[in-house]
Amino acid sequence: MNELRKLLVIINPDVRDDYVLDRARRLAHAFRPEIELVTRKNNMDEALSALSEAEVPITPHIREERPDHEAILQRIQKYQPDMVLKSVRRRHPLARLLVTSTDWKLVRHSPAPLWLVKSRDWHTDGSIMAAVDPLHSKAQQNELDHLLLESTSALASRLELQARIFHCYFPDVTSMFPKVLDAGSYLREKRAKHEQKMMELLKPHHLDMDNVLMTRGDLGRTLAQAIRKERTNLLVLGALSRNVVEHAIIGSTTERMLSDARCDVLVMKSQRQQHIR
Repeated sequence: MNELRKLLVIINPDVRDDYVLDRARRLAHAFRPEIELVTRKNNMDEALSALSEAEVPITPHIREERPDHEAILQRIQKYQPDMVLKSVRRRHPLARLLVTSTDWKLVRHSPAPLWLVKSRDWHTDGSIMAAVDPLHSKAQQNELDHLLLESTSALASRLELQARIFHCYFPDVTSMFPKVLDAGSYLREKRAKHEQKMMELLKPHHLDMDNVLMTRGDLGRTLAQAIRKERTNLLVLGALSRNVVEHAIIGSTTERMLSDARCDVLVMKSQRQQHIR
């Protein structure tokens, strides 16, 4: 994502403290894309005014009802954006894992990169963080990791933020007993192997291990700690096409990360999954 030519911005008037226009302004200044705005008629003037200083081409698309995932997917297919920007609605904690939510369906089905905006200010000295897995055996995952790193590096450079890479390389040591007697040696070997693979993954992107946070333990907990430590503004994640069983397991984890991460989330798919270009 060295270039961002077309940006689709979904403005949800039901979201209080919506920061989607703030993110759209930042991207407009950094990349100079064409923008299509989708919102209600009585919100359009305010949105157009907020983006006027960027001086980029803007096309308004008025919808009186709040767009569901099908309506948004139709706009994606028609406009063919390089990225979609949308707010995340705050939902009841008991309902946040339901796969029927608009956000989750867009994660599943949007062929364009999907930037989900949280209602919070950005850190001026913050970072953009990609979560990768350099030891994944699937070629499609490897391709996706390179796309994540390329996009993270480009976005961080254009938005004047730090680029960071997160990798949780092994579960907590207590899960290995009694199978491993010399846990310390075993963990050092595993970490060295992951570091070597990480360096190979980073090399084409002019990134080095100073940009990497390698953690061991629970993925959700260590990722949350990394986001706080690095003052992360945007977490860049990859999504793969999966079977029904994988969706049941992976889907709920991703949904929790989308809801719980205290930063925006950009969900990307490999080039072979993106059918609109």
